[in-house]
Amino acid sequence: MQHLMRERHHINNSLDASAAVINQASEIHSDLRTQGMSLRGVQGTILRITSNIPGLNRLVENIRRRRSRDDMVVSGVIAACILFTLWYVFG
Repeated sequence: MQHLMRERHHINNSLDASAAVINQASEIHSDLRTQGMSLRGVQGTILRITSNIPGLNRLVENIRRRRSRDDMVVSGVIAACILFTLWYVFG
């Protein structure tokens, strides 16, 4: 009987822990929704600003292009490191 009571206690603890995790996940979900709405508002504001200032749109495009180029360089370096590692391990 003692064993069954201990088992029941462990099950209740597990249920409480899973309920706490589910509550935390729902709070995070609502926080992420709020942040998403805020970011959409900021995106609209930035689009209005860039449409009002003609040179700013070009600046944003240059930054986007440079970031894309930097991403390509980093990807190439990572690929080269992986290839050299594989060559070293299997060569």
